[in-house]
Amino acid sequence: MTVIGVASVKGSPGVTAFALALATTWPGSALLAELDASGGDLAGYHGLQPDPGIASLATEFRRERDPEVLTRHTQSLLSGLKVIAAPAHPAQAYAAISALAPTLPALFPKLLRDTMLIADLGRLVGPSVELARSTDRLLVLARAHLTDLAHLDGLPPNAELVLVGRGPYPPKEVTDALGLKVRAHIRHDPVAQAFLEGRRRRTRLVRAAEELSATLATFVQLEPTP
Repeated sequence: MTVIGVASVKGSPGVTAFALALATTWPGSALLAELDASGGDLAGYHGLQPDPGIASLATEFRRERDPEVLTRHTQSLLSGLKVIAAPAHPAQAYAAISALAPTLPALFPKLLRDTMLIADLGRLVGPSVELARSTDRLLVLARAHLTDLAHLDGLPPNAELVLVGRGPYPPKEVTDALGLKVRAHIRHDPVAQAFLEGRRRRTRLVRAAEELSATLATFVQLEPTP
């Protein structure tokens, strides 16, 4: 299994919407896991049940870690995308993800071969930081403004930036200043929230994610299988 993490370090630049768009447009089998320790949004927006999800996965993980464990805790969106949704309540989400963080990464190579796992890590705090380090690629969303860019020190070595919206700093200048590769620069999408809530299917954000997913899928195919 290949794991791509999507996260931020400050504010709300649209991590969940972008993770959903990336998983939706992935050219192959994909699974979206909402590993946001501050609480999830997908269940509320898409009318999913509280279980199965991240909380039930954390409970089963204490006693059962066979290669099919992730698939038993998924639900499907209307698009057909399989998701593992986090509890909306921050305390419940934090507890579940804290329980998973020490052990889940060790099983990533054994689980769901030929499936891309997109991990919505939300803001990089607490147990999300530990999970972020274990991903094959970590896409960190940030606005191209000093108030966001000033918080990017100390990211894991697998991190790459996705700049969101207009700003005074072009990608090359950001890379030169921070030493971080800018994987993509996407325009602000005023209807991204409608996509996140399932009310729109094709938006500017989705098109940008589709281009990026195609590029990343090529890299994954070129990387040797462990």
